[in-house]
Amino acid sequence: MLKLATILDNPGEPTAKTRYRDPKLLKQLGYNGLVLYETTGLSGLRGPDSVQSGEIRRWISKQYDHVQTNVQQANQAGLEVYLTYDVLSLARDIVDKSPNRFVCKNRPGTLCPASEATLENSVDALDHLIQTFRSVAGIVLRFGDNDAGRLPYLVGNDLYAPHCPRCSQLGRADRIISVLTRFYDLIVKKYDKRLIARAWNLRPNGMHDSVELCERIRDRLPGDETDDRFVLSFKYTQTDFWRYQPWNQASLCFGQRPIIYELQCQREFEGKGGVPNWQVPIWRDGDPAIEDETQRGGLAKVSSRINFGGLWAWVRGGGWGGPFVANEDWIDANVYAVPQLAETPGIKPAKLAEQWVDQRVGVPKTKTKQAICQVLQASVQFIQDGFYIGPYARSKTDAWHPNADWIQDDLIDAQAAWRMIQQLSFDKLEQIYIEKTRSVALVNQVRTNLYRQINEANRSRLEPMHNSLMYTESLYGTLSELLQGMVAFRQYRRTKDPALAEKARHRLLSAQSHWNHHSQRHANLAGTATAFRESGFWDLTQRLLGEITP
Repeated sequence: MLKLATILDNPGEPTAKTRYRDPKLLKQLGYNGLVLYETTGLSGLRGPDSVQSGEIRRWISKQYDHVQTNVQQANQAGLEVYLTYDVLSLARDIVDKSPNRFVCKNRPGTLCPASEATLENSVDALDHLIQTFRSVAGIVLRFGDNDAGRLPYLVGNDLYAPHCPRCSQLGRADRIISVLTRFYDLIVKKYDKRLIARAWNLRPNGMHDSVELCERIRDRLPGDETDDRFVLSFKYTQTDFWRYQPWNQASLCFGQRPIIYELQCQREFEGKGGVPNWQVPIWRDGDPAIEDETQRGGLAKVSSRINFGGLWAWVRGGGWGGPFVANEDWIDANVYAVPQLAETPGIKPAKLAEQWVDQRVGVPKTKTKQAICQVLQASVQFIQDGFYIGPYARSKTDAWHPNADWIQDDLIDAQAAWRMIQQLSFDKLEQIYIEKTRSVALVNQVRTNLYRQINEANRSRLEPMHNSLMYTESLYGTLSELLQGMVAFRQYRRTKDPALAEKARHRLLSAQSHWNHHSQRHANLAGTATAFRESGFWDLTQRLLGEITP
């Protein structure tokens, strides 16, 4: 049973300060494997000499040394190590010497999946990587997304995007099978290591979210389907790590092929760990926002329908920005739970919550433990109410972007929220009042209960947790007042009722006040995350106020 952990450090960003860089801690928590995301930036290279620039070559050399250290430390702690690798990716200097061999016709920055030279060089580069780090247990292969474009010394793109006279005849299934077969021959046949193929695709209708495509490639995959040296990895969500997500139906198409699920402990669209966000009830029983129980899924049911190979936790990382947490406690609750959920998919979330408080928080009093567990339990609802606009998400015909990207990482896009509200029918606007009011009330309730348990003996342990709830409450207060102000404004535009104009004015001014408290005060409390940022917040609220102010 695979119980994998990874930290995603994004190129160009400061590395997160986290306890999970210690492989001994991961082993203690029950993980048995470490996925090194750092080697994504080494995809397509045959060592530092693949790059001509001396400065970049020296930087790449340090990356190899860094990976070597991490591999050794993880192995010493008793963890297997897996290296991430992106296809299609090649060194820019190699491509520039003979671009016609590697790239799509008339698209000089796009590697062509029909190019034999591209595929051969990509396989050869991975061969070099495996020989450099011979003790690794296997490779995590990604082909539906690519980070090469963020690095100046690489050229790369996902497998689905290219379309030129040479590759236009290659359909999605052919592209996937061609790549997986070549890398299977290298990783499994030649080196007897494990290939974990990530089904993830950045855009719709790839292997990750298309049942139709998976059914077409199922019988064409290389190797015996029960061989655990070839594993398929899916995010448990149908699309990305949002709410309003059916269980990944594409993952259920592969018979006895081993399947693992990816879980994000620090949800990038839901506060990045700065806001309590207990994921275990969703992992176990599926997303409660999905009304159709047959689509909701959950490991307690799904694990018996597949050849369940384990879980892969993104213990930190995901997304491309803040908020950046100073205290990992709420993230740790999810990290703690993953290995145990892998072993016992039907374990009760309440039991795991209590175990986490006993073993990782260490507060002796029963009432204090209950107060912390109540925060975890309530977060399932207040995350859904706070970070999404339910009527909009439920009205969508597909699962992609249920929040219309009005919140990404730490950025609140007020204009995107306003567009969503304008699209809703008037009979659904009242639902926004209900969910936003409920989100603030739930956070206030659990925050107050936790505050009552703080004393001098436990203050240093509990105060940062309480402060994070103060941070959450001020953020949710902003979002609630902003959206309720928008709703009242839209209703006023239709009815011209002066009472609605006054309600909109009051809510929008209150949103501005809450925003100042969140960004200037509550985000500076000990243990809290960095403040959220805004896009269009002030311009929009001032414009709406200008239309209703006498």
